Amino acid sequence: MAEPGPRLTPLPPAEWDERLRRVLEASPGGTEEPMHIFATLARSPELFRRWMGFGGALLYGSLPSRLSELVILRTAYRFDGRYEWAQHIEMGQGRGVTLAEIEALGGDREDLDAVAWEPLERAALHAVDETRDDGAVTDATWAELASHLDDAGLIELLMLIAHYMMLTTVLRSLRMELEPRAQALAESVRGGPES
Repeated sequence: MAEPGPRLTPLPPAEWDERLRRVLEASPGGTEEPMHIFATLARSPELFRRWMGFGGALLYGSLPSRLSELVILRTAYRFDGRYEWAQHIEMGQGRGVTLAEIEALGGDREDLDAVAWEPLERAALHAVDETRDDGAVTDATWAELASHLDDAGLIELLMLIAHYMMLTTVLRSLRMELEPRAQALAESVRGGPES
């Protein structure tokens, strides 16, 4: 049985406004292989504009960029977000995450715990798993996080997890398809969400 296609298709180039064109030009794949997430969510122009600001504030926030990518990749894996997983493989590597670490992030808890993460990184990854398994961060993990982050950092970390949890759910419901470039990246890495 054939896989169903996307519920909403990406906007064709003739329907791109200037904001979307600039976003796509700066994205992996450029306008030759436009990222489906942007060309689809732009179907709601005002929400897209506001979401870009919010998502950008988290993606380029005050948390260390490597930590953000670890959290995004683990959240994508734990919440079955293949689209975000694939997109952040290259971004993670660009922010210092090794291929072996990415593969551990896309595996079970034993794979994850086999890596010698920094204490803050380990606590942040446990926060992702606890959010998935229990719906909230445990007191022990919170205490470890609070020993490394101030109040603003703690809130940002929780919002980062929640944002990518939301995003993976939206993209699954839209049946967002991977671009060929992203599909090849996802296939080149062991583990990660199922296709």
